[in-house]
This record gives sequence, C-alpha cells and structure tokens, in this order.
Amino acid sequence: MSKTQNKKQPSKVASPSAASTGITSPLGFRAAGGTCGIKASGKPDLAIILADHPCSAAGMFTKNKMPGAPVIVCKRHIKSGLAQAIVCNSGCSNVCTGERGILDAVTMCKLLAEHAPLSDKASLKGNLVLPCSTGVIGRYLPMPKITAGIAALAPTVARGAVADAAAATAIMTTDLVPKSAQRQIKLNGKTVTLAGIAKGSGMIQPNLATMFAFITTDAAISPTALKAALKQAVTVTFNRLSVDMDTSTSDSVIVLASGDAGNKKIQSASPRGDFALFADALTDLCKDLAYQIVKDGEGATKVYRVVVKNAGSQKDADKVGYTVVGSPLIKCAVHGGDPNWGRLVMAVGRSGARVKPEKLTIHIGEVCVGRDGFAIEQPANLAKRVNELMAQTEITFTIDLGVGKSSTEWLGCDFSKEYVSINADYMT
Repeated sequence: MSKTQNKKQPSKVASPSAASTGITSPLGFRAAGGTCGIKASGKPDLAIILADHPCSAAGMFTKNKMPGAPVIVCKRHIKSGLAQAIVCNSGCSNVCTGERGILDAVTMCKLLAEHAPLSDKASLKGNLVLPCSTGVIGRYLPMPKITAGIAALAPTVARGAVADAAAATAIMTTDLVPKSAQRQIKLNGKTVTLAGIAKGSGMIQPNLATMFAFITTDAAISPTALKAALKQAVTVTFNRLSVDMDTSTSDSVIVLASGDAGNKKIQSASPRGDFALFADALTDLCKDLAYQIVKDGEGATKVYRVVVKNAGSQKDADKVGYTVVGSPLIKCAVHGGDPNWGRLVMAVGRSGARVKPEKLTIHIGEVCVGRDGFAIEQPANLAKRVNELMAQTEITFTIDLGVGKSSTEWLGCDFSKEYVSINADYMT
C-alpha cells in the first residue's frame, strides 16, 4: 500500500519452530527479509522470494488508473506466464516517478538476477523477476540503498520459519502484524502445499485493495490454469473486502508454482477434478489472508461480515455487500456498538441493487431486527442480545433481499478515532 508505518509497533516475531508453514514451505522456494534503510524508522523494508527454477506464474493488479512503475514492469514480466523471483521494498511506492521509476524497477530486477544464489549452471534472468514497491507516493526509490540491500540480502535466502517471518515482516507498512497462511491438499496421491504472505492495513478497497499478496505453491500447473484459479480466488476474497474505500496504486497479488510436488500437471481449468481442488485451496488461502488484512485495518477494533442472500443477481448481491462494508455511518455504528439497523436499510436502498422493501429482512447475528421492510419490536431479552452482539469484535449482518437466488459475503471493519489520527498525521 502507499503508506509508511505510523502506528504502534508490531510485537516481536516469535521464535520460529523447526518446521516452516510459511512462504517457503512449498518445495522449491527460499526467501529473505531485511533492512536497507528506506524507512527512517530503521525497520525491515526489503524482501526477496526466490524459486530454484522458473515457475508458472500469474498475477492480478490494481485497477487504479495511476499504477506505480513496479506494477507496470511486473505486468510486462509476468505476461509470459513464467517467473522465478519477487523483489519487494516497503517505505517508498515508486509511483508517479515517470521513466526514472520504470528504470529503477527494472534495475531492481537486474540486481536480484545478478546476486541470486542459484546452482553453478543456473542463472536468473531479469525478466523473470517481479518487482513490487509500497510506501509513500511521489518519491523516487533511493537506489543506492536498494542496490546495497539486494546485494547483501540475496545471498541469505533460505527455507524455514526464520526466513518466512523475515519476508512477511519486511513487506509491512502501517500493518501492526505480519500476515501469512498455508494450505495442503492431495493431488494424485501427492501432497501439494500452498503458502502466502500479505500486507495491507489502510487504503483498502475492492479491485484488490491496498495490498500485496505473494503466494507460492509446489503444484504442477500450467500458467493458463494458474491464472484462472487466481482470478477465481481473488474475485471472492480480496475483491470483497474494504477498510476505507480507497484503491491504491500498487496493489498486486502474485502466485508462483514450482511444480516440485510431482503431481500430474494441471493443464486447464475445469469445474471438477484436480483443478477444482487446487482452485478451492487457493481460494481458501486467499480468504484467510483477506480476513487478516481487514482485522488489521488501520485503527480497526472490529470486523464485520455482510452476508447478502436472495438477491436478483450476483451483481446486485455484490452491490449491497460493497455498499454496506463501505458506509462510513455503518462503520461508525459498528465501532460504537450501536444496533442502528436503519443504517443498513439506508445502504441497501442506495446500493443500486433491485430491492422490494416489502421483501427485505435483516438480521444482526441470529436476531431478526427487520422483516418485510418493518422494524420488529424486540422484547427486553432480544434487545439485550442485539447490544451484546454489537459489542463483539466480530459482527455478522445478514441481509435477505427476497427477490432472487444469488448470494455473497463481504468483509469490513469499523472506523475509529485512531484511523483518523493515523491518516491525519501520516506525512507529518
């Protein structure tokens, strides 16, 4: 995302266990994270993910019309469907930097290619490196620091929990905690591992949100099938969350597949079979990371789920979900624990979805607060229960439009005074 850290410090990464469950747990990957001096705080700001050989690769990127130079270069490099490494800095996003920014992003790739520790007979090509940058917009990358940083960090890439934690921490900006997840499935009797790290806390909005997600897997899968699985996963996870309704200039979700698990190669997308199993696992992994992003939203104290049922179309269901998770009034009500269901009615009505007031039913948790467009008088015990539900750190609003069969689920978080403070003081 396009911010530097301006929050309380994350807790120290716990001592790792012997077994890795992080970004290097799939076969064929190593990683590293460290400090090269971009952040004035001296916190980690450079991460590397390196595969032993070229991988099937797929990516999805911000729809902001002012993309950063790394996004432009990354899209060029991944177009072939192959990649072998990711190099990411935090603290400076390299956005609005023109041709110099493009050159700097390409230079990062060349530097990693030069210093990557591969076998004697192997070499890393610069166009197989995917560059990513996050931090303040409108500043040039401090290339002398990055040059020295890559030269020092690249030889240290390794497998295991220490490397996993270092890489996850180095991509953070205003995040309070690193974010990672892992899944394992069986394909043709072979154990296939998927793992991911993510960053994101503010400037979070659908069309990826302000975030990075870097995913590795040892599945054998073609670039075409991998891209289809990633699109399926992103559509129902990273594109269905919001912290503050701002879409950044640097958002990237990238997945690399080494093929080292030895499963029969998945060649194409299919609603059944190995592709479906893999796509479901990837979606579940992304759902986990998406939840972690919303939970760590800037200043957030609560997460709320919006379940929309019986909409006239999928588009209408998502319109309602999008509007409810993005409503400042609802975010404030969630923060204050105010069971003002009228704000939900307002959001549904302005969403643009087809709505019949006489069909609308709304629940807070398990308690129905509005049916057929009318408020339900609550006995004292249910009124107390609604207040208890609104006080919890995770709240579910279920909105039944009653006009069709489509459904969706979106994630949002509350607005707090800390969110205002973080963003009011961000550059000062």
